[in-house]
Amino acid sequence: MIFENINVLSRKSDLAVIQAHEFGRVLLSKYPSININFKTKSTSGDKDLQTPLSEMPNEGVFTDDLRDDLIKKNCDIIIHSWKDLPLDVGSETEIAITLNRADERDLLFIKKNNIDKIKNERSIFILSSSPRRKYNLENFITDFLPFQIQKVHFQNIRGNILTRFKKFIESDSDGFVVAKAAIDRLLNADLKLFPEIKKTLLPKINKCYWNVVPLSVNPSSPGQGALAIEIRSNDNNLKKILLELNNKEDYENIILERGELQKYGGGCHQKIGVSFQSTHFGKIKSSKGETDKGIPFQERIIYKNSNDISSQQISLNEIFPENLSDYSFFKRNVIESCKKELTALRNKCIWISRQSALPLNQEIHSSNVIWVSGLETWKKLAERGIWVNGTSDGLGEDSDLNIETLTTNQWIKLTHLDAPPSKIRHVIATYQLKENEISLNIANKKYFYWMSSSAFKYVIDRHPNIRDKVHFCGPGNTYKEIKNILADDSKNLFIELSYNDWKNKILQAID
Repeated sequence: MIFENINVLSRKSDLAVIQAHEFGRVLLSKYPSININFKTKSTSGDKDLQTPLSEMPNEGVFTDDLRDDLIKKNCDIIIHSWKDLPLDVGSETEIAITLNRADERDLLFIKKNNIDKIKNERSIFILSSSPRRKYNLENFITDFLPFQIQKVHFQNIRGNILTRFKKFIESDSDGFVVAKAAIDRLLNADLKLFPEIKKTLLPKINKCYWNVVPLSVNPSSPGQGALAIEIRSNDNNLKKILLELNNKEDYENIILERGELQKYGGGCHQKIGVSFQSTHFGKIKSSKGETDKGIPFQERIIYKNSNDISSQQISLNEIFPENLSDYSFFKRNVIESCKKELTALRNKCIWISRQSALPLNQEIHSSNVIWVSGLETWKKLAERGIWVNGTSDGLGEDSDLNIETLTTNQWIKLTHLDAPPSKIRHVIATYQLKENEISLNIANKKYFYWMSSSAFKYVIDRHPNIRDKVHFCGPGNTYKEIKNILADDSKNLFIELSYNDWKNKILQAID
């Protein structure tokens, strides 16, 4: 049965209306003859803009008032942000589907005009009402911003996104944390329906430095970035139509996230973040927080990893590298001629795979966006006073960077002279590899972790007998290149998120 008319309800905020229309476009792409009536309603959470969300007595402050209209048949569908939903929505309604999920991560904005003040006072004031963000971001801010900060102060803020951003810009506060999906949706809003949003928001963003906070240090609120489509539980005809629009993978990930939160009791008062990401090698689970009893926890793993080596019998003298200091196959010599080219770069996105790819004391103009492969590189560059905008979190440059709403700059990769081709085609060679002698007895090793395909190729050319040993590496270009080199032997190649993850599993197997 195809419906002639469907009544879609959302909250009144610009973002909520944009999300409702996002659903409408997807529905009409499949069923163009349906007439959609969009309705809005204020909720108790919209009316009370003083009480921090974590202190409100009811978890469903943005959803329960809408659900009442659905149960009373004043509408057919409600469009929610998944993260606003309480864990228990009751039996009269259900979340039928979710659409393709937007970015799960948070954005941190810092006012450019406040940088000198932050440096002088060595303290920073951040607007956020989220216990999760406050818990996760304090150490991130002290360790990954390019100036010394001794104290992070969090200040509560309420209101819709545009209101909060306006309050932030007009306040004395230094920073503001917000869901990236919200900013993306506002900047991508249909100009015919929302002609002023982008015009209003972009000048405020341009007054700020920004970075996309990685899920490894700041897992999201369960369901962040995803839309929940709620219907009456007995509306089987509508459910059948909507199932054609469902993103099963995203839906499954959100249910897993909410299940993790439920283990700790649930609720927006908790200092808990959990994210599940789907990748080409399975799901990544990132969780971090503190239980109600004050017990901290943090985990980033390949969920249900089928390549578990902790059950194998392994001897310490069979692994390489046993210590990172053993992994020294090359000297890296700076190519001096690159420095002038780097200094001249303007309005580019610069991908940096390791800190040595950016020569010491090299200046990079502030109009450029800096993206790094992992947290260690980010931290080292921040210590050098360089503002880093984000990281691929160890997943490689093929991972979805998803920053098109914030910048359309051309991508440039800084790497070594003989680096294999990759997704980013425009390359500046900043250093040259000079081979070291292999002093360790590699031939007798059985379990390897590789941090670059160049190292793998160098070693295997001299010790071809290790081809059929067990090899591990990260999931990015290194994996792709090693897989190509091994060809038919790539059945012995496995992914681990980091050397430390691999080493910890090895040690468990030895114990």
